[in-house]
Amino acid sequence: MTVPVIIFTVVYSLVLVSYFYTETSGKMYLRAPNKILLALMFFVFASIVFTSSNKYTITSYHTIFMAGLFLAMLGDIFLLFDFNRGGDFFLACNVCFIIYEISVLSDKGITFDKYFWLFIVALALLTLYYFLFTRFKNVFKLDKMMYPMLFYLASITTHGMMGIAIIIFVPELLLLGLGSLLFFLSDVVLTLDRFVFKNNWSLRANSALYFTGLLLMVLSMVV
Repeated sequence: MTVPVIIFTVVYSLVLVSYFYTETSGKMYLRAPNKILLALMFFVFASIVFTSSNKYTITSYHTIFMAGLFLAMLGDIFLLFDFNRGGDFFLACNVCFIIYEISVLSDKGITFDKYFWLFIVALALLTLYYFLFTRFKNVFKLDKMMYPMLFYLASITTHGMMGIAIIIFVPELLLLGLGSLLFFLSDVVLTLDRFVFKNNWSLRANSALYFTGLLLMVLSMVV
């Protein structure tokens, strides 16, 4: 990695560590600027790489990746004030990342028949979510949010499975695949925190997985 990339990674990591405190401080005037700074950092970094590299052009499928990052940034900001609107942006961002990773696989000559089984895994997991949500209603206090959450979980689970496909079939983009997988796991933790139990450690785990995942995804552009 180049010196600027190392500096960015170190600063980003320090800002993330500070967010572990501000997120659980109960003080929105500390939490909001900290989270918005993190969101801006991963998007601005990716934008600089995108515009300065000959590898990426506005007419290439890589633009879909940038759209996903932009929507993730908006999701982070809106989630501070409105859980549903933030979720809408993250749903759209997952769709972008799924399309992008399928495009990467196609560009590398990986045909659908080689990774279709991951969609079966995603469907099996979605079936498991539905079973748990309906069987243990007293544990998963979703109420009217059950079907919206299932719809969202379908998108993030598919995104996670595409991350696994990238890890398996495009090892040179290991960071992209691993970042997508961490993104998926972060939302599993967030679902548990939001609808099962609320505590500071689950919030920190969610943020650690999510923001580390986004960091790896943007670093895949340069590493």
